[in-house]
Order: sequence, then C-alpha cells, then structure tokens
Amino acid sequence: MMIRNWKVVGLILAIVILTLSLVGLNHSNVPSGGGECQAYVVLVSEDGYFELANFNLSLGNISVTPFDVNTPLLLSSPACNVTVSGTGVGWSGVRFEIVGKLSFHPKAVTFIKLHHYPGRFVVLEEGHVPLSTLPKTFFTDCNKLEEIIDTYGNDVVKDFFRKNKVLREKYLGLWLKTGNLTYLQAYRDLSYHLDMLVFLYRLGKLDERSFRYISLGLIATTYYYEAFQRPGHKDMSMVFSNWSPYYGTIKVVNGPINLTLPFVYYRARGFNLYPVSAVHWAEESWKRGKIDVMLSILNDIIPFIREREYRGVKYAYLPIYFHFQNSSVPWISGYSQGVACGMYAIAYNVTKDERYLRLATLFFNSFKVPLEHGGFVTETKFGPWILEYPYYPEQLVLNGHIISARGVYYYYMVTKNPKALELFLTYVESVKRALPYFDTGSWSRYAIIYNSSSVFYHRLHIRLLYWLYRVTGDETFLEYAKKWNDYLVKRGLKPENLV
Repeated sequence: MMIRNWKVVGLILAIVILTLSLVGLNHSNVPSGGGECQAYVVLVSEDGYFELANFNLSLGNISVTPFDVNTPLLLSSPACNVTVSGTGVGWSGVRFEIVGKLSFHPKAVTFIKLHHYPGRFVVLEEGHVPLSTLPKTFFTDCNKLEEIIDTYGNDVVKDFFRKNKVLREKYLGLWLKTGNLTYLQAYRDLSYHLDMLVFLYRLGKLDERSFRYISLGLIATTYYYEAFQRPGHKDMSMVFSNWSPYYGTIKVVNGPINLTLPFVYYRARGFNLYPVSAVHWAEESWKRGKIDVMLSILNDIIPFIREREYRGVKYAYLPIYFHFQNSSVPWISGYSQGVACGMYAIAYNVTKDERYLRLATLFFNSFKVPLEHGGFVTETKFGPWILEYPYYPEQLVLNGHIISARGVYYYYMVTKNPKALELFLTYVESVKRALPYFDTGSWSRYAIIYNSSSVFYHRLHIRLLYWLYRVTGDETFLEYAKKWNDYLVKRGLKPENLV
C-alpha cells in the first residue's frame, strides 16, 4: 500500500499508539498449514529503521508501520514468499521507495529489518527462528508494559512512566494535528525505552539489571523533554552531576538520577546510558587528575557489568542496551572492554582495592573469547583486530582498536602480567601492518572501509600513533604521525603538537 497521507495513517494508528498496544499472539494461533502459507514476521528496530521518520510496508496480507516494530505479525500469502513494497519519509521530509523480497517458513518467525541503500530502503531477512525455540512470552496475549513497570520499577520509575505517558500523548497529538516530523521524533524518542522493555520481555531477556539500564534511559529522556520540550541532536550528552570532560554537556545537579554516568542522545532512541562513553569519561577524568570522579564513574558502572565463563575462564563484559547502526540488543564494544580493563587496573593501583583488580582481570580475560562466541576480536590480514562494533566485523575502526589496546597496556603496567604485554604488542603489530591501508595519501581513514575521517578523528589518529611511538619506540608510528600531521598543514589547519 502506497502512503498518500501520513496524517491519516497516523490517525488510524492513534488508539493503538496511545495505549502502546504491542499485542502479540499466543501459541494457539500458530499456523497449521492449509491452502495458504502462513507465518509470523517481525520487523526489528535496527539499522535503517531509525533513519526513517515514518513508513508503510505491504507484505502479503499485512501492512507494517513504525508502530508495529518488534511485534509478531501473522502473514498470509498464497506462497511462502512475498514481494515487499512501500514508501517512507526521512527525518528531513525526503521520500523513499521501499522494496524487497521475503521468504518465510510456517513453523518459524522471520525477523526482517530495513537497510538504507542510496536513494531507497530495502527489506532484508535477519533470519528464521523456529517457533519451538521461542519463549512463550514472545506470544503474550496482552500488553505487559504496566506489569513490567510494576514488577521491576521503584517509585521513581513509576512516576516517570506516568510523566512519559503524558508527554507521549502530547507529542503524538501535535504530530497528528500538524504533520510536523519534529513532534514525531519527540514521540519516538519518548517511546523507545518502553518498546525495548516489552521486546526484551517477549524474548525472555528482561531481568532486573537490563530493566534498570533501560529505565534510566526512560527517566533521562522524559526529564529532558520536561525541561527542554524539543528533540535532541547528534552528539548531545547529558549527565546528572556537575562534571563533564566536554563543553556543551547538559549538567543536571540534584536530578532524578544519582549517577556520574553520561547519557548520549540518538534520534528516535532518546537518551541512553552508553558504557563506551562512560569508560571514556573515566579515562579523561584520570588524565585530568580528577581521581574522585574517575572512581565515582567506575563505581557507578559496576552494577551493569555481567560475568560469563568461556572454557572454564571467567570474564566480564558491559552489555549495551540500545540500538546503534545495525546492532541487535544487547551488544558489546571492544572499546569499552579494553578501556574498562585498563581503568579498573588503574583504580586498583590508586586504591589497592582488590575488587578493582578482579574486574580488570575479568575484562582482560574477555579478549580471549572468540568473536563467534560473543567476543570482539577478529582475525584479519593485518593480524588480530579489536572491534569497536563487533556486529560489523569488516569495519575495522582505527582509533577504537588502538584505544582498546591501550587499555590492555595500562593493565600490563599495573599487573606486570607478561601475557598482557604479549597481547598488546600483537595488537600493535596489527596497526603497523594496517597503516598503509589507512593512509589515503592526503588524509587518514576512520575505518578500513571508509575513504576519510573527520578532522576530529584525524587528529586523534595522530595523537594515538605518537603515543604508540612513545611506548614502543617504533619509528614507523612517528613517521605516520608526522606524515598525517603534514596533511593538516596542507589543509591550512594547525598541526598537533608532537612533543
């Protein structure tokens, strides 16, 4: 079905949206066969989904909109494959065609996503999951949101849940009245964490720690809209304390969250706790001599750390409970794993608190977990590479790899563990082999698959290479640091101070 009037579509969905009726299906409705091919399909909220403000997809007998995301829908078709058609509108108002072909299995749930190609969006299959392997909660009969809030939430969460509902209704009404996508953005920001709570519940992955993580994002986003009444923007951050390493951070003192952790804004996702930013802020605090702030951040992170075991070795990891690029939820980043390894080692060195040393060692152990078993290190033609975004193993981000390796080096400097030094030097060799591929001849690449990087990251590359030179003595890193510094000069920019 091609969309002609976005307001009409939204109006038709208003009742469903206002009540957040993510109504599922129970096992008694499982298709049993017959003349038509029937199966469940779920559009998941990742990748291109967040790039579109609104859309409508036609899949067999069903129409899918942004408000059906993460919800199992019963699809019927004469055959077990359909041609997908639809239209969408981006946040700037540009319209896109949506195309694709979908095959599905009657005894499975087919997960699909939207992927952005130049000028169009394509529906892609994420995979087929047998019905027998899904928890019964996946096909819940009713909306579990209020029950989830009552089960896991304290009085503060419940209060902000009520405030959030008022704000959602307000911005939904404004969007329906005006068609202004700014109001739709506000509505989706405010709805994101609620949708994630329900979806994780459906998958059987919601527990007290994941609830707390996501509910903090709900509180932060709701608080922001109460105070500022407009959507955020790229790179906006907010902290519920009076310190940030960056100018422009919204600082909230005596707010509803008693944490020194940063919350980062992403469009249609609101403000989210981001472990990558948190450990980075801890490192920046340490570099600036703010040891109390560093320890406060590291202490605030501890409740969100998870522990697992791989081949008899315990390790720690920091799950990330919001969608970034084409990640699923939760995901982990090699960046936060490496920096956490180093910063908890440094915290031990400062305090002699054995708790910090234990965590540092557990994070160090996480480097031993293979990528296919939930790890974040991949083998490349350059050698092992630490992935900032493990769901995109071809990307090979330069700064993320070096910064994570630097965390391993910090761990070695505190513990003198020879295996840590060996691992660090292995990662250093990978950088050395890869440097010619990151050099365009006039600039540096952010990642191996890109043709350039921003001025910010180009400068960061120079500083990181110079750091590698200082700790290893390898002239190759100094050579490239100087070479890339010259690229700045050729553009009329001030070079980095390599002293």
